[in-house]
Amino acid sequence: MTLTITSLRVDERKGETVPFLIVNCCFRVDPEANDGYLWAQAKGDSEDYREILTLDDPEKYETSLLTWDYTTRYPGYGRAWTHHDPVWEYVEKFDTFWFKEWVADCPVTRSIVNDLEHYKTHGMLPTVYRTIDEGIILQHLRTLQSYWD
Repeated sequence: MTLTITSLRVDERKGETVPFLIVNCCFRVDPEANDGYLWAQAKGDSEDYREILTLDDPEKYETSLLTWDYTTRYPGYGRAWTHHDPVWEYVEKFDTFWFKEWVADCPVTRSIVNDLEHYKTHGMLPTVYRTIDEGIILQHLRTLQSYWD
């Protein structure tokens, strides 16, 4: 299995008026599987800085799109580094990724938590998905981060 959830704990809490969940998940990704693509994706989301693609002149780029063909490449691409809020942490000592987030207790987050528990128990997601399970698990964790309380 490419991605293994080693620990999953969900604590239900209630603030003054709003219920929330504390999701604590540790998972491992096999760096050798799928040419390391999934591991690189997980490692990239644990970094403080992210490399992005830049353009030298947006107007020049738009005009080049009008005359674009498959044989040429726009020459004004560049790369820059920007600050990134990590989704999870990479714990190098244990070769494990650690996700901990306070999330709103709502139907969307409950559904995601149920999928995570199903994946941890059975090693696969329910059959409603039509793509790679491991990629969906990473996307579920990214989505949980956006439902913070």
